[in-house]
Order: sequence, then structure tokens, then C-alpha cells
Amino acid sequence: MKKPFLRYKGEKRYFETPPDWNVLTLAAFQDHLEEKDVEQLTRHALNNPIGSAPLKGCLSSSDRIAILIEDQTRASPKKRVLKTLLEELGKAQVPKENISIIISLGTHRALSIEELKDNYGEDVVAQYAIHNHDCQAPDLVPVAKLKSGTVVKINKKVHDATFKIGIGSIFPHPMNGFGGGGKILFPGVSNFDAILEHHLKYSFRGEAKLGKLGGNPFYEEVSALSKEAGLNFILNSVLDHNDLLYDLVSGDPVEAHQAGSNMCKEIVSRTFQKKADLTVTSAFPYTEGLQIMKPLAPASMITKEGGCIILLAYCTSPLPDAYVEGCEKIRQEYGKNIRESIFGLFDKNQRLLEGSSPEYNMSMTQALLGQDQFNVILVTKDIPRDSVERLGFLFAEDLDQAFSMAATFNSKPDVHIIPSGGVILPTLQDELSE
Repeated sequence: MKKPFLRYKGEKRYFETPPDWNVLTLAAFQDHLEEKDVEQLTRHALNNPIGSAPLKGCLSSSDRIAILIEDQTRASPKKRVLKTLLEELGKAQVPKENISIIISLGTHRALSIEELKDNYGEDVVAQYAIHNHDCQAPDLVPVAKLKSGTVVKINKKVHDATFKIGIGSIFPHPMNGFGGGGKILFPGVSNFDAILEHHLKYSFRGEAKLGKLGGNPFYEEVSALSKEAGLNFILNSVLDHNDLLYDLVSGDPVEAHQAGSNMCKEIVSRTFQKKADLTVTSAFPYTEGLQIMKPLAPASMITKEGGCIILLAYCTSPLPDAYVEGCEKIRQEYGKNIRESIFGLFDKNQRLLEGSSPEYNMSMTQALLGQDQFNVILVTKDIPRDSVERLGFLFAEDLDQAFSMAATFNSKPDVHIIPSGGVILPTLQDELSE
């Protein structure tokens, strides 16, 4: 077996395994050493759409174009993809003044002018109308309803456009199956109340699962709402295990997304023989505080209940005090009934933390469900020990300390090692034979 490693700060951090470990799997993938030509792949995708006519044939010079684009929490080469798309729109004789670029923030924070320039290009910011979506804006326009009857509203500039294009990225997603597709519109440019209710209703139970599209109610409602709201065309980057561009797909928001998801599944799936006593993983590529809990989802799928998960995390932004306090409060209030209590609140459309965003609730739920089933050791230099322990995790300063702590639960564990915890789609061998 190759020497084990974890992705940390974008690099490979190698380590020695304790002699009593039985390493079942090192879930490393073949690196693609050649750098992808983003512009060439973007043009190829635009000229070969899936389930749609080529973009040029869909547009006229009088169209008002809304480009919905993902924010800085996604690692796709969106700046270069956007630049190439804008060049193609220019060739189609669409005037710059007819194009609006809307940052699909969902309930995320707005980007500063410097962040807009950094993520999308100074020339783009100077030459095009570019706007942060505000999920609480008073002029959001009703376009559809959730199955419950709650009204779904979207950004007015998106609503008023005659042609809507979404730029996103496809990678395993713990509730939607895969990122990308219709998510760029819902929740991307939608209203807070509808986003919150949708997330609370479906997340982390039933068929709303990592890597699953068919029969996934979270994904199915996202796709239906985006279609009803008039999303015309998507341009999605398919990301590999290093969170780098593998290829692009374009076309119909459902058909192209499903094709890209199948491509993603092929390059990031890994079969595991059985569940392990211990899973060692990294939070890569996630580095923002609330996002680092996402790799607990794939780790949970391949770890025995009551086993141990070691999560190595590099954080570029801190966990908010309210988040830490919220996790601590839930643990104290619900004790041994955390899972049942969380879903009981969600079924009543109630949040874990009053006044909090869907992002807060989803991240808190991942943290709380993880510790409810497993002994989670968080290895980090960026979050204080006190905060980690108040979250309900064990704290370790480095991997060696974490390995010693894990030995107190099982001194001779079967072990899985996942270098890139946020971009893997695990399958158990037993599930394949069912």
C-alpha cells in the first residue's frame, strides 16, 4: 500500500500508521498531472450541449440575460468559465448592457467589491452589472410553491430576464446528491423562508443522500422549482477528488446535470469492503468554518456505529460563537435523544437555533448527528480546544495525538483512510451485492 496521506491546505500531508492498525482502504485516486484548458473545455461544452440546442441558437440580441453564478465557497474555475461565456455571448451579438450577473448566495453572506473582483475578474466587475443576491430583499418575485404551499420567490433581476443561465459545479452533496444543476436558482437566488422550510423538511433522512438523485425528494423539488422558475441553461464544472476541474457539461438544467453527475460519480466513487472501526479523513476541500462538517457524511457511511472518526480540518474562517453555543445547548437539552429531537423540530419547521440560517442548521445537524453515532476527534490548529469540546467533539493538536486517543476506543482497529473527505462518494461492497 502507498504511504497514507491526507489533503491539508491543498497539499498531501503524509503520516505513519500505528503498527496495530489493519488498514483496509487508502481511498486515494490517480492524480491528473496535466492542467486543464478551462477556456477550451468551456467552449466545447457550449458547442455540445446536452438536452438543448447550442446556446447561440437559443439567443437573440434583444434578450435580457441573467447569469446566475456560484459564490466563493465553491472551488470551480468560475472566473475563467464566466469570461469564456461572456465572450460567446458577445459573439452572439448580445449587448453587455443586456447582461446581469447575479451571485447565487442562497442564504450566504454578500461578497465585498474586492471579493467580486477576485472571484469574477476586475474587467467583469467594471464592464457588467453584477449583484449579490439578497434572500430577504423586498422585491423578490413569486414564481412557484413548495409542495407544502409555501411561496417560492426569486431575485427580481433573474425573474425579469428572458434567458437564465446557471454557472455551477458538480461534486457529491450530502442532501442534493450532487451539487450543480437547479441549485443555482433554488436555493441560489430564492427567498429565505422557502429555502429554510425545504432544507428542514428533507435533509439527512429518507432518500436525501450523498450521491443519490433518483427518488431523492430534496433534489427532485430543487429541479422542479428551477424548471418552473424558468432556468433555461446550465454550464457546470465537474470537479475531481482534488477539487479541480475534470470537465464541463452544458445544456438542459436536468439532463446536463444528470450527465455531469454520472461523470462525477465515475471519477470520485470508491468501493469499501466493509465498515471500519476507525475512519481517518480530512475536511478538504472545505475550509470555511460551517462547511468543514460536510465530510462527516461520507465518513459516517463507512464507519461502524460507535466507532471513531478522525477529521483533520484547516479553517480559513472561525466558527461563530452562536454556532458553538447552539451545539452545546442542543446537546445539553436533548442528551441521548439528539437525532429524534432534531428531526422532531425539523418536522415542525423549527430551527435548532432561533433566527439562524439554513446553512447554520445543516452544519449543526451534521456535527450533532456525527457525534451521536461516533466518537469524533477533530484535529485542528484553527479552532480552540474549548470550542471543539463545546461542540461535542474530542480535540487533538495533531494526528499522532488523535491516533493515541482513538486507541482508547479500539486498540487494533480496521481502518479506512480518506485523503479528500469532501469529494468522495463511498459505496459498501455489501450494498453492491444487494
